[in-house]
Amino acid sequence: MIKNNMQPNCIEIDKKIRIVKTDRSRWREAYKWYQNEKIMYYSEGVKGKTYDLQVIEKMYSYLSNIGELYFIEIYENENWISIGDVTLSSENFPIVIGDEKYWGLGIGKKVIEVLINRAREIKMESITIPEIYKYNDRSKALFVSLGFKKIDENEKSEKFKLIL
Repeated sequence: MIKNNMQPNCIEIDKKIRIVKTDRSRWREAYKWYQNEKIMYYSEGVKGKTYDLQVIEKMYSYLSNIGELYFIEIYENENWISIGDVTLSSENFPIVIGDEKYWGLGIGKKVIEVLINRAREIKMESITIPEIYKYNDRSKALFVSLGFKKIDENEKSEKFKLIL
């Protein structure tokens, strides 16, 4: 667990990507991401179900209590636009690029690389990802490419860990 008062308000990933500390006042922005059935399938393992604002608020309350919750933002047309979320925690490392037009561009990898460095800076010993669904090959490949090792599995998912 990370003490939230240490969390930076903004971390620049590059000139066009940043992550910003978020709070309840901005959580509604995520509603559209969690209405996308592909997002729900790959991140939550469900089909035919989406999250309402109450579930999103519950999820973000939990994530902000166990680690550093950020929104991922892209600079476009002279504005910063929220496109996803990520949480740095020793017990989970969820990341969602909520707008499909930004999938496959390397944004998630850049964000995760910067947050792994942050984890080292704040002396985290390891990061565990308790569940990546077996069919989510892109997420598994991404985390493995950054040094995470599979440590367990069951019939539906795999567990990964990075020793820092």
